[in-house]
Amino acid sequence: METRGQFSDLLDPVFRKIYRDAEKQLAEKRGMIFNEFTSSKNIEKDSGISELSRMVQKAEGAPVTYEDQIQGYDVTYTHLTWALGSSVSKEMWDDDQHNQIRQKPQALAKARVRTTEQLAADVLNYGFTAGGGGTALFTAGDAVALFSASHPRSDGGTAQSNYTTADLDEDALEVAMVSMQQTVDNKGQLVLISPDTLLVAPALEKEARILLDSTNRTGTANNDVNPYNGALKLVVWPYLGSAVTGGSDSAWFVMDSTAHRLNWFWREQPSIDGPDYDFNTKSAKWSVLMRCSAGFSDWRGIYGSKGDNS
Repeated sequence: METRGQFSDLLDPVFRKIYRDAEKQLAEKRGMIFNEFTSSKNIEKDSGISELSRMVQKAEGAPVTYEDQIQGYDVTYTHLTWALGSSVSKEMWDDDQHNQIRQKPQALAKARVRTTEQLAADVLNYGFTAGGGGTALFTAGDAVALFSASHPRSDGGTAQSNYTTADLDEDALEVAMVSMQQTVDNKGQLVLISPDTLLVAPALEKEARILLDSTNRTGTANNDVNPYNGALKLVVWPYLGSAVTGGSDSAWFVMDSTAHRLNWFWREQPSIDGPDYDFNTKSAKWSVLMRCSAGFSDWRGIYGSKGDNS
């Protein structure tokens, strides 16, 4: 005689393997863009400080000059909990519906990836709005949007910009890259940013590849060399565009992959739990739960455009 929920125990190793395999096969861009950390608390707080200025010339026998760094702005990452479950009925098991059963863990894996990709991308999708939006509500330390023309300095210096509305072309890209390389910290010192990545939605992939991969300059009959050929790595992220994800097809972003402060915290990595046998429905249930947060500790190192020429 079949014991209570025996089919769920037999199916469990297969269900988990299909889920893990599906997860590995799904192309995630979040890890290519965000700095990733683990957290042991319900929130994470990050504080910024200025860099040191230039070294001071030292005369023979004179003491070394010591310099204090300026405290920057504080930000808080609040971890959110996400969960979803899927079930397999006893009828599906009894009727040997393997194709339908396989779709269950695959769908669960896709749901997990959709959630983390959306959360991360919304930091950029809603980066033009103070406080963020979508699934990524986040208050910046300087109280303005991630992409703004008026980022204040904690030392009271001149406000800075990492924002434009220009559409993607050679001139706009030049402005972005020059502006990034002229970024200063809260002491007015150059941050030493080197833009190396262009992020776009699929609708801008064609324009981006022409701009970055052409041997000669685009949009001109002159035979000049293209200064941006091979200069930037192109990342096409579907979650940045279309009405489905809440992003904009015209938006584009330039970043320094080593200097940006876009951060992702895992409070609890995605874990698949189950099987849980439901006595009333005779179904086996599995669920995936995770706790995480996404945001930015500083705007320096990334530049954004709405691309709508507004």
